[in-house]
Formats: sequence, C-alpha cells, structure tokens
Amino acid sequence: MLHLTRVYFKDINFWGSTYITYFAIPHLRKSKGKVIVITSGAETIALPVASVYSASKAALIRFFETLRIELNPDIKITIVFPGVVATDMTTPRCIEHYGSDFIFTETVSRCAKGIFNGIFRGETYIEEPSWMKWIYVMKNVCPEIVEYVLIYIYIRSLKPFFKRD
Repeated sequence: MLHLTRVYFKDINFWGSTYITYFAIPHLRKSKGKVIVITSGAETIALPVASVYSASKAALIRFFETLRIELNPDIKITIVFPGVVATDMTTPRCIEHYGSDFIFTETVSRCAKGIFNGIFRGETYIEEPSWMKWIYVMKNVCPEIVEYVLIYIYIRSLKPFFKRD
C-alpha cells in the first residue's frame, strides 16, 4: 500500500507538473508566458502522516526554482503555497474522522482571489492565506519551536487515528 502511495504522489505531484511544463516551454517562450506552480506548505512545514506527499512537493519546488533561473528572462515562474483550503479533504466529515479540530481553512474563492492578486502583482512566491508567511519565518528563525508545536498537535490530535506498520 505504501509503495502505491509513493508512486501516486511522485507521478501526480512531480512528474505531472514537470512533463506538462516541458512540452509547454516552446510556446511559453514565444508568447512570453508564465508558469504558475501550485505546491503546498507541507514542503516547508513538516506535515504529520504526509511524509511522501511533503517530499514530492519539495522536489517540485526545487525543480521549478531551478527552472526559473534557467528560463529567465523568457519565462517567469510563480510558486504558490496554498494553505488548508475548504475542499472535500477538509470537510467536517474528514475532521470528524481524523479527529483534528485545529485546522484553519480558507474558502476556495478567497484563496483563488489571493492567488490571482499575487500573480497580477508579479510575485515570485505566493503564500495564501498571507498569515502563512509568518509560519515560514518562524520555521527559519526558530525551527525547534515549530517542530515542538507540530509534534504536540500530532500526538494530541492525529496519532491515535493513524496506525503505521
């Protein structure tokens, strides 16, 4: 089961985005286009029970950061870090099932508006909701505190619901 999960996340999160970009590059060069990459804060902030997902997003970010340098100035690349958006994955049923009540969700429309505003401003990185920027700063300034909080949340809220082999 874990092997299938690894293959799925790698194929979808990494190869899906990189292959389509590879084939779009000639057109984007001609049209002075832009690549918008949707990633996850899980690349920077350790997300309990999502190690393979986090690794696939980290690979995606590093790939597009490098590609941004290689394609500059012809093609611009914006990397988006959406927070927890109110989708089927974050519905009350999911929260009830996994027992996590600490999730701060943002509506899809508000997240989309924030992303589009960032794209129009020409931002290289977009964190939405904007308060997520402070978590990234905290992670860089005092990573032990962020890790302690994540461990506390994991042990208190999630660990009883996820049993690993």
